[in-house]
Amino acid sequence: MASSASDIFPTSTYLVKDQCTVKIGAEQHDGNLSYTLYITQGEKSPEEIVIDRTNIKVNNQDIDTKFLDVANQYMEALFPLVCIIEKYRLVIQNTDEIRKRIQKTDMDIHDLYSGEGIDHIRTQFFAAIQTDEKLIQFISQLHFMRMLEYSLQKFNPDTTCKTLWKVIPVGTTEWKGEIRYRKDRNTLSFEPKISNAQDIMDDIIRYIHRHEYNVSFDEETLPLYADLQNNIQYTGETGRIRKAENRVCIEAGEKFYYQHTIIIETK
Repeated sequence: MASSASDIFPTSTYLVKDQCTVKIGAEQHDGNLSYTLYITQGEKSPEEIVIDRTNIKVNNQDIDTKFLDVANQYMEALFPLVCIIEKYRLVIQNTDEIRKRIQKTDMDIHDLYSGEGIDHIRTQFFAAIQTDEKLIQFISQLHFMRMLEYSLQKFNPDTTCKTLWKVIPVGTTEWKGEIRYRKDRNTLSFEPKISNAQDIMDDIIRYIHRHEYNVSFDEETLPLYADLQNNIQYTGETGRIRKAENRVCIEAGEKFYYQHTIIIETK
């Protein structure tokens, strides 16, 4: 590993495009987010990097609904994230600050809004801040964090890929495979196989039943199609991303369909 975080993750500005489609039976939901990520060196130590987020858009427009505005306020309370790099992973260092920001945001929102949807968001974030371990796990599962960690694998001598990907709304998929770094092209790619297919199928069935979707499971067996593909182009010898694209697809016949694409590009 390099001597400082900036040698691996130098100051960078990234445009993130996040598109997701979830179809359950005949019901389909589409999401289209974009935002800017800033990566800078920490002020306290050369080992620290700081991640900040601005300019979030939903369907190429400013947020204009109460539910999305509340969800975004809680998300904004996470930033800035102060991290160090350990074993090719981003480890959060400022959990106390993040917890205080979320608590303050919650007080502000509680004074203005109420309702079942708002309570659901509050429950998620309050569960996340109960302990440092839970908060770190919550942040590490954010999809842009996964993408940034994937870029660190350029420096990892272990070419085995073991990763998690949170499939909203049903559960977390587990994947294993081999990482291919092409030094001559300065590119990294991997296409691992899912390792917990039955667990995800069970999660899908439970979710559909719990929320009473008009979907039946009369088949004795239902195949699960799962695919994850990641490709990264770097700008040079560091881990700065020129362009990274991650595609995840989960499909269970005509019952459930999930397609998620995230693209990160240097601005």
